[in-house]
Amino acid sequence: MFEKPVPYNVLVVKRVTGVNLLRRVNRILNDPWYVECVERNAICELNRCFCRHDLQHMLDVARITYMIVLEECFIGDVATIGISGNRRPLLKIFDDPGFKDGVTVKSMPGMLMQVKEIIYAAGLLHDMARWVEYETGENHAAAGARMAGEVLDRTGFNNAEQRIISRAICEHRTGGTEAGPLGRYICRADDLARPCSRCAARDECYKISRMETAGALLY
Repeated sequence: MFEKPVPYNVLVVKRVTGVNLLRRVNRILNDPWYVECVERNAICELNRCFCRHDLQHMLDVARITYMIVLEECFIGDVATIGISGNRRPLLKIFDDPGFKDGVTVKSMPGMLMQVKEIIYAAGLLHDMARWVEYETGENHAAAGARMAGEVLDRTGFNNAEQRIISRAICEHRTGGTEAGPLGRYICRADDLARPCSRCAARDECYKISRMETAGALLY
């Protein structure tokens, strides 16, 4: 005898209220200081013809970073990832000696969700201080790493998680071999999030020659 189908609205409720809800990330989106920073970015870039540093861009960077990490995971085992030719457990992509103490869950699904929230937090916060650079000239990556702490405190990220996220924000402009794994991923995703092949200002952009998306959309 066939089971009675579960109504679609019940399936939706189960998914929304289940383990996949990014609770702390949603707190970031609603944090008053974060909201104010996004608004200040928008005011400073009102007449900007090039790419803007708005909420959509920061969300795109978060999502693309997560996609890149997952793609590299699935080259081998789901719980491993390749960095500089080495195979490492997924959690170790953050290369922080204190992160083991920052793991707040024991199950693999729970740990994967914790990693996802760290990635999304770094992506959403990486350009929060762009307005500071416009107003004072301070590097927005350094300013953002400093300013993100209070948001992360309020939204429930522990000290080990905060170190990883703040470092990635600080390194997102340059990446490179000296940067941590998450900083390198955020740096690359920052460029991949830009639809350069469709940009009306591409001929005036000094970065166009090095942008992977100059020819086509990749993510």
